[in-house]
Amino acid sequence: MTTTTPVPTPALPSPTATPAPAVLRSEARRALALARAEVTLLLRNRTALFTALTMPLLFVGLYATLPGGLGGPAAVTGLVTGSALLFVVHYTLVTSVVARREQHTLKRLYTSPARPATVLVGMTLPLVVLLVLQVLLGLAATAVLTGLGGLPRPGLLVPAVLLGAAVWAVLALVCSVVTRSVESAQLSTLPLILVALLFSGLSLPLGLLPEALRVLAQLTPMFPVVDLVALAFGPARVTTEVVVGGALVRAVLVDVAVLVGWLVGGLALVRRSFRWEPRR
Repeated sequence: MTTTTPVPTPALPSPTATPAPAVLRSEARRALALARAEVTLLLRNRTALFTALTMPLLFVGLYATLPGGLGGPAAVTGLVTGSALLFVVHYTLVTSVVARREQHTLKRLYTSPARPATVLVGMTLPLVVLLVLQVLLGLAATAVLTGLGGLPRPGLLVPAVLLGAAVWAVLALVCSVVTRSVESAQLSTLPLILVALLFSGLSLPLGLLPEALRVLAQLTPMFPVVDLVALAFGPARVTTEVVVGGALVRAVLVDVAVLVGWLVGGLALVRRSFRWEPRR
């Protein structure tokens, strides 16, 4: 009698997770593809694009024609940066998200291979690039018209622009939750825009406010941006307080901490309440 020895079944290779760098590269490609599509839509709206790119030059031209120059190059650069954050990044992103949500485009993107965060980043990137272009145009025009040389602390413009863009983009996503239509965005965005204009030094000197309101103003999402821009040009803050040495470092750290706090809080709200489907 013969016996057969069973042949062992070869073990199947265990599935391996995709390496993290490969995932990041894949998501980055998807975000850039979405950003290119957003740029195409932006370029088709030539009126809005022309307005966005000429707005810094108009602000600087106004600064150059007024006695005293709106308080100096720091003030006009803060005005350009703040206005771009409010109306190019924040308001435009609210209307874009709401329009795509009501047209079911967001829902389709949500079910695509791209991660939800990748979709939102891809929609935001072109607006951030446009913001940076506006700030650079404003700086160049200011330098030509005023003979402005190098900035004492140009590095402070980086957190002012990039952190400011992140905060106001996240606030736009939060605002889109309560915005029913593109038309109603004019009302839903108004409270934050008014707070930014009144309590950041963009339209109202903070010295006119009572002490308690000046303290609260420093916790609003636009004040740190304008303050960092002012400190990039000199030792005077938006509040007209002059800071040097350790006081300067503390002022910068507080401004950055306020922006990070708004960013973290905004992301938490987006994660909990952001809508991908049309409102009922």
